[in-house]
Amino acid sequence: MALYLIHRPSGRTDLKNTAGLHGALVDAADGTAAIAAANALAPDLNSPFAAYTVVQVAAAAQGGFTNCLIEGDVVGAAYSGPRRGR
Repeated sequence: MALYLIHRPSGRTDLKNTAGLHGALVDAADGTAAIAAANALAPDLNSPFAAYTVVQVAAAAQGGFTNCLIEGDVVGAAYSGPRRGR
């Protein structure tokens, strides 16, 4: 399975959640399965990753990888800065 980064779309502050979880890195079969896996990591937050952006970052996770949640900005200012068309 592939490795996916799930993050809040740029400028969508309405998608923030009270737990501060703004992303996840998961091993899944496809983008839809990646969102489901991320939501399963935080069952008490009522599908916090709905409408998030899913990007495949590797063809396969390396040995020892564990699905994880990310607090705070995932891509950060460097990603959304002038080199990315903003």
